[in-house]
Amino acid sequence: MPNAPQRVPDADQRSLWFTPPDGAESRRRALTRERVVAEALTVIAVDGAGALSMRALAARLGVVPGALYRHVRSKEQLCDLVVDGVLAEVDLQAGRDLAWTGRVAALARALQTVLEDHPGIAALLKTRDPLGPHSLALAEAFLTALREAGLPRRETALAFSLIYDYTLGFALSDRTTVNEQRVQDPATRSQLHDFFRSLPADRFPALTVLGEYIWADNRDERFTAGLDTLLAGLQAARRRPRSQPPARSDDSKRGGPS
Repeated sequence: MPNAPQRVPDADQRSLWFTPPDGAESRRRALTRERVVAEALTVIAVDGAGALSMRALAARLGVVPGALYRHVRSKEQLCDLVVDGVLAEVDLQAGRDLAWTGRVAALARALQTVLEDHPGIAALLKTRDPLGPHSLALAEAFLTALREAGLPRRETALAFSLIYDYTLGFALSDRTTVNEQRVQDPATRSQLHDFFRSLPADRFPALTVLGEYIWADNRDERFTAGLDTLLAGLQAARRRPRSQPPARSDDSKRGGPS
């Protein structure tokens, strides 16, 4: 019985084609939802959230726009997937053994770190109402810690919004902005300080003295100072008797300006 014909190895078979068929590498690069989301994240990081469009994303991936809709329903869903994927990186166990103030502060710092690691996501978050599973888990972690403060439900919810909005707003002014780059560069920072000291003191008495302390390379210190101030305010609200209304301005006590 004649021997069965031997199969030509795949690599040899491909060499017989002028335009070889797709091999293992092409199969690995097949379009998936994960790849679509990852590429969208790259677009946002490089060019900002405003540069993301389904047509531009399809061109980057080397597919027709219709191919994307087999993996995501719309640009809105794609944005939600990108946001939720980034928020999945926040360490929800941060500060879990601390008192509620330490736990809230640790979560806020963890969120800030992740947002600054992904430029453009803070801006995207300002336009979204994140309700994905990781977004919900982050909100749950913050609220669990804040409930330990013993504030009424409405004030607990306001406290969460206050901390979240502060962290998000701080991240919007990320390290890539012109102002941040100015103060991070020692030579430019020194020139800036000399400029403030050279201002006419009779017109700018505060800036000539304090300018160098404001335009300083102290981003982490600024974030912590703001967060500590917010938490101190929440602690004061926690100690205030429930029957005591919030303090009013002098004008309101006098019935307002005439």
